[in-house]
Amino acid sequence: MNHHQKIQHLYLRAGFGATPQEVQSMAALSLDEIIGKLFEGSSVPADLNFMKYPLSKKQERKGASAFKILKMILQSRREMEDLNIVWLNRMAAAKAPLREKMTFFWHNHFATSVPFGFLMQVQNNTLRNHALGKFSELLHAVAKDPAMIIYLNNQQNKKDAPNENFAREVMELFTLGEGNYSEKDIKEAARAFTGWTVNRKGQFQFNVSEHDEGEKEFLGIKGKFSGEDILNFILGQKQTALFITSKIYGEFVNGKIHQDRVNNLADKFFKSGYDISLLIKNIFSAEWFYDDENAGNKISSPVELIVRCKRMIDLQFDDDVALLNLQKALGQVLFFPPNVAGWKGGSAWIDSSSLLLRLNLAQSLLHDGKIKYRPKPEFEDKPVDESDDDGYRLISDWALLTSYFINVPDDSLFDSVAACLIQCSRDKIKRAEIEKISNADSKENRIIKLAANLMSLPEFQLI
Repeated sequence: MNHHQKIQHLYLRAGFGATPQEVQSMAALSLDEIIGKLFEGSSVPADLNFMKYPLSKKQERKGASAFKILKMILQSRREMEDLNIVWLNRMAAAKAPLREKMTFFWHNHFATSVPFGFLMQVQNNTLRNHALGKFSELLHAVAKDPAMIIYLNNQQNKKDAPNENFAREVMELFTLGEGNYSEKDIKEAARAFTGWTVNRKGQFQFNVSEHDEGEKEFLGIKGKFSGEDILNFILGQKQTALFITSKIYGEFVNGKIHQDRVNNLADKFFKSGYDISLLIKNIFSAEWFYDDENAGNKISSPVELIVRCKRMIDLQFDDDVALLNLQKALGQVLFFPPNVAGWKGGSAWIDSSSLLLRLNLAQSLLHDGKIKYRPKPEFEDKPVDESDDDGYRLISDWALLTSYFINVPDDSLFDSVAACLIQCSRDKIKRAEIEKISNADSKENRIIKLAANLMSLPEFQLI
């Protein structure tokens, strides 16, 4: 892997890809300098402030009425879809995308979806503010996040009738991993989280009267523990560092876990007090991160694919519905994870319909700029007459690519464009066929056709 390829690899994992101009602008810098700039550019979080606080000052004093809550629920889906577009566009426009990428990662790790758009924005801002900080602080913040409490039913967790949902998931999915705690630990932890609720102002509130003050035994330790105590006990287990490190390694390096590397990273992560930035820097700075086996081995998630296309060719849609439906058709809609376990990723992204759509996306831009796709139906959806479906219009701007490659000699053009767009091995690409169907009446059009044809290959889906 040469230096340009290493930069591309870094930006596909630490962000959503880089244009050839961006890669060229960094070519004279060392990898350590580039990594430093990534972190420097993402050092200050910027909240999403698309939605205003939904309560008036008068309403805030007493909290939302039942009617107001119902109204917010009815409005929430559209609000969350609007928020989806705002975040997606921010990902595409980010100059230093590391914080957006890490927020995206934690959005899937702490998968949540509740019918209150403003609370989902609050959670997103909690994730982005802690995305590169200490995991210990992030865990405590998310545990008291109103959307999370509602989603995992801790509203119903009361001393006379404990609800185990939150206690179970905080260990199984968020920290220790399945098999590293007992059923008794779940029951005792649930008692410690009793009284953690959300008030009618949409804020975390500790209801003392509903909290179980009795002695509990958790992970073999006895005491009158609070919810905060339980989280700290979990953080005190090195297994938590190992679980989080394994998940980050699988997402940012390779789905095939290299246990020795993960053990070493987890040890440093644990000793650092769960410093996320240090863990990510240790990964991106490691020589093995740039090994051929770790490049082009990950199937782009739908959001990663869409954002990469927006960054590379300024892919736009005729309306927001088209962009939302594309996410639905590909199987990943921001703010609407399938369940608390989040999106599975990997080969789960690909089925016969989604693969065809992925491959046709760039090709449609070469013809009439229209593409037909239908969101994967939900159980309540009614059949739609496809004869009435005129498709969606796509808009693109290939100027970034054409201007970069316009002076590349014809006999080197294929290799240059392919090196920019394909991260995995290009041995199986039928070069002669691609070049034949990429013939055009001008150099600009040849570059566009060549790029679109390469983006229509399965290899483009691998980052």
